[in-house]
Amino acid sequence: MSNKKMQKQKDRKKNRQKNGISGFSTLNQVAGVPKPREHRSSIPVEAPSSIVEPHPTCVYCGSEIENIASAFMVGEESFAHFDCVLERIRESEKPADDQSVSYLGSGIFGLIGKDDEGKPVILKKITIETPDETKAMKTYISTLRS
Repeated sequence: MSNKKMQKQKDRKKNRQKNGISGFSTLNQVAGVPKPREHRSSIPVEAPSSIVEPHPTCVYCGSEIENIASAFMVGEESFAHFDCVLERIRESEKPADDQSVSYLGSGIFGLIGKDDEGKPVILKKITIETPDETKAMKTYISTLRS
């Protein structure tokens, strides 16, 4: 590259730096785009209500239930640990070596076995909480909000 070309490039670079206009910000300035600013909502924000969680005792083992959301409602106002319910089902169903007890969701456990092809099959469904009891549990917890 010749000295004249190099000098012109240096001059252009100096002019750009002097003007302070280059790149994307230049395009925004030329187009009249306003500078970004912090958004402040005029909608009032309420503080979230806290839940005072009860610590009932498990009807099966007698120990305190730390997390009520992972417990089952057994009867009208009795609660039981997930693990205690699972153990009770294992004791009552006595699954064979190739069977297991699993939680299926919505308060229902299942006795799981394998079919002729070796695929898992639900052999029996065991309902611990009915949909009404699940709804009652949710209502009970929602009344605890302070």
